[in-house]
Amino acid sequence: MLQTFANVITPEEQAELCGIARETAFVSGVGSASPRLAGVKHNEQMAQGDPSIARVARIVGGALGRHSAFRAATLPRQMHSLRLSRYSAGMHYGKHVDAAVMVDGAVHARADLSFTLFLSDPASYAGGELSLETGSGDARFKLPARHLLCYPTGQLHEVREVTEGERLVVIGWVQSLVRDPQQRETLWDLSVAMELVHASEGKSRAYDLLVKSHANLLRQWGEV
Repeated sequence: MLQTFANVITPEEQAELCGIARETAFVSGVGSASPRLAGVKHNEQMAQGDPSIARVARIVGGALGRHSAFRAATLPRQMHSLRLSRYSAGMHYGKHVDAAVMVDGAVHARADLSFTLFLSDPASYAGGELSLETGSGDARFKLPARHLLCYPTGQLHEVREVTEGERLVVIGWVQSLVRDPQQRETLWDLSVAMELVHASEGKSRAYDLLVKSHANLLRQWGEV
């Protein structure tokens, strides 16, 4: 399930992240790519062990933790491997699938969902669309700054070549409490239904039954 979330960070948080980027000594992304992807990964990212990674994770993780729709859609057990990624003119990342299990320092985690938080104004760079392969063709995304795209980690995707300007994003992954995507979507639908019923009826009998169903399914499907 592809989902976009608007304004997940504040303008002040965006400014802080862009400030971190200005101070960061970016390194080639090839170093973190598997050998079979080294020829298609042409970007820059924060170096492993960069102390500013913790600041990025704190800012973005905190923002996503208070974003109720993101939490309801992803049901995060943990968010991991958050870092800044930069594409200057001529850079791109060819079609690939992210790793199923990631090792980030002492963290070993399954990657169920990938996300990209856009920091650059889309008018400030040309190209650089995030393109995801779907059953009906490729879907391309170039979202406004402070917006986030979340998609299943097992989906083929690429970042198209930036031809002018600079594309700055935060990337990260989610290990969900519910690994099955159809089960997550069912729980998301129930969450939306709960909000709609509560908005129109308040804490009604229908609302209580929806809450009960959501809680019991999460209890059945969730892994902690």
